[in-house]
Amino acid sequence: MKTRLAKRWIYYLTVSVIIAALVLLALPSVQRAMERAKEEMRPNKNQVVESEQMPAPEESGQPQKPTHYEKIAENDRLELQFRSSDSAIAVIDKSNGYRWESAVPLQDVETDGNELWTASSQSIFHLTYTDPHLPALETQETNFALEQPKMTTTSLENGISVRYELPRLKISFDMRFQLKGNALEVTVPGQSIQEGEDNWLMSVAPLPFFGAASDHDQGYAVYPDGPGALSYFKTNHPNYLNPYRASVYGADTITFNFFGREQNAMLPIFGLKVGDNSFMGIITQGEYDANILYSPSGYLINLNRVSSELVYRREYEAVKKDGNLTKKPEKDLIREDHTIRYMFFSGKEADYSHMATAYREYLLDEQGVIPKVKKGEAVPFGLDLLMGIKKDQILIDHFIQNTTFSEAQDMMEDLSQRGVQSISANLLGWTGEGYMSYPSGYKPSRKLGGTSGLAKLSEYAKAKNYQLFLQDNYVEAWKGNDGFSSRKDVVVGANHFVVTDRYSELFYLNAGKQNAHFQKKVLNPLRKLGITGINFDGIGSQLYYDYNDDYPLKRGGTAKQWTEMMEKSVLQFGGAASVGGNGYSLKHSSRLFGIPMEDSGFFFTDETIPFYQMALHGIIPYSGDPQNLFYDPQLQYLKMVEYGYMPYYQLTMNHSEDLKDTIYSDLFSSAYSNWVDQAVQYYKEMNDKLRSVWSQTMKEHRKLQDDVYEVVYEDGTRVIVNYTPGEVTVDHHVVPGKNFIVVPKGGSA
Repeated sequence: MKTRLAKRWIYYLTVSVIIAALVLLALPSVQRAMERAKEEMRPNKNQVVESEQMPAPEESGQPQKPTHYEKIAENDRLELQFRSSDSAIAVIDKSNGYRWESAVPLQDVETDGNELWTASSQSIFHLTYTDPHLPALETQETNFALEQPKMTTTSLENGISVRYELPRLKISFDMRFQLKGNALEVTVPGQSIQEGEDNWLMSVAPLPFFGAASDHDQGYAVYPDGPGALSYFKTNHPNYLNPYRASVYGADTITFNFFGREQNAMLPIFGLKVGDNSFMGIITQGEYDANILYSPSGYLINLNRVSSELVYRREYEAVKKDGNLTKKPEKDLIREDHTIRYMFFSGKEADYSHMATAYREYLLDEQGVIPKVKKGEAVPFGLDLLMGIKKDQILIDHFIQNTTFSEAQDMMEDLSQRGVQSISANLLGWTGEGYMSYPSGYKPSRKLGGTSGLAKLSEYAKAKNYQLFLQDNYVEAWKGNDGFSSRKDVVVGANHFVVTDRYSELFYLNAGKQNAHFQKKVLNPLRKLGITGINFDGIGSQLYYDYNDDYPLKRGGTAKQWTEMMEKSVLQFGGAASVGGNGYSLKHSSRLFGIPMEDSGFFFTDETIPFYQMALHGIIPYSGDPQNLFYDPQLQYLKMVEYGYMPYYQLTMNHSEDLKDTIYSDLFSSAYSNWVDQAVQYYKEMNDKLRSVWSQTMKEHRKLQDDVYEVVYEDGTRVIVNYTPGEVTVDHHVVPGKNFIVVPKGGSA
């Protein structure tokens, strides 16, 4: 027994000695790491501010105390102030004196002693960079407070320009701050950027903490997740692992994972409401290479903040010598000018409804969007018709005729006789290759009635003043189809490899080459048809870089080629349509398809809001998911009413069982005879009750109580939607359970 105890004590003593030795060995390293961290946090002694108006502060070994703000610009609504010690800015809303600052007042910073994030909250910019010589991409973040750059200021009309030179990184760039009407514009000129050989710029986030709100403030952040999303400020919240970070117009790399994909940021906007004041940011230049950031309180620091991030390089997968993949930074810097416009609201206007109104005015006044909805017109019935599709077989693929051109005319005539006053029809799979077989061949299928059959259908639609779109996809291409080269006509990645799925079956087409032959191969053969235009599938929902040797394109260049194709459709037929509705497609769109009703469901999101719909209702008609594919018909129907969608069905003359074992098996119930009664019933209810507001813009949207919402249109008409099972009373108006009412201005429902 004593021998066993002695051995145990010897064991414990040995372990203790080893642990003590390890601690002693590690202590100097820990001390050195702490000293390095302190050194990095210590401001640079070489900070200089050069300006004719502003004297340079004295150099010293101590951190400089912030100087006072000085007024540098003013107009009827706003005053812009500048702090020379750290280039912090403040915007004063003269309507009520509210002050928006880029640097969070130190008394409002809740960092629990974290000096790094205290410094971050004072910074006029955040910046990410990388060392290109590393074997794999490693990005690092820094900010103004850590780098303490040399600054040179230059006066501008209604503002100031600041040049930042970061000696440690050998990176420099300009930022301009100018007042323009009810807005502050922040610009980073692309040509102003310089960088060294050892540190490459990846991104810059201007004004990352502009107007940041604490947990005790009342308000919310607005971000463009799907139709739009709200996140309220909360006193009780978890520590979040990730913020909302979305590339404007969708992911900046092509992915072949079509399941669980997050909703696009279809508009380059963001916003913040703090009490009775709010601002909305619009990326007016360089939005193709930008991200929207929303960081809720609890992500790294207890402050709610929303901003943009300007992208100057992307990462890509490179092949190493051993054959393995590694991530590398792109070689060339994106020298695009970026401009973010901050618009300010106060009092009753300080909400997301007025942000959406302001964005609509921006689209109409500056982006060339022309209203496509005529005042007083009937609500259109959205009718997708699946015409034909191929079914794979061992020897020869079988073409399935779901709806012929003559049957499509019969269906439209039947709907007309049942009381449908307006139809917006869209034909899918109208070519010889059928639906989802791309390139499609561009010629009307003979098995569906051929060119003569489509001509008769288009003449009928034109005579009835119905819209008739031909949907096709000029973005995707499948192996084995004619009409493209899988080497020369497709998208190439930054690694100079063709972009394709793991089986080398699906490719993406170079937009420049598609545009080049679009007129000859598509429009000219169809020029005699009386259709409304081409419906471009894919163009409004994804965007990419293309390093094709023959036709290299940036994201903005790809969008430009696509919109030129839409413009050609408008010039020849009078209209064009887009599936997806990314912002660049709006100018030439007569109709929008596939506009989402829901956001991506991030944990910090509290409400889905119809920001996108509020900006476009009464301007461009839009539809979402087909009603015959709804998972909860009544709930989603009410959402259509609340968000201002047209009634919309995707149907076939034959039964959907014919689609079994085809590439499009999602259309599980589509037979016209099964759905026509319900479709006409819903259409008549929407047209009878909502025709008066169909061509109007949405003025306000608000939540009245849990699951009860109100939309106010431009003439004062109110639509109140009740998602609860029981009736509710709003201003003496009774709204039945799971139903809606329309209250005319000054009238009763």
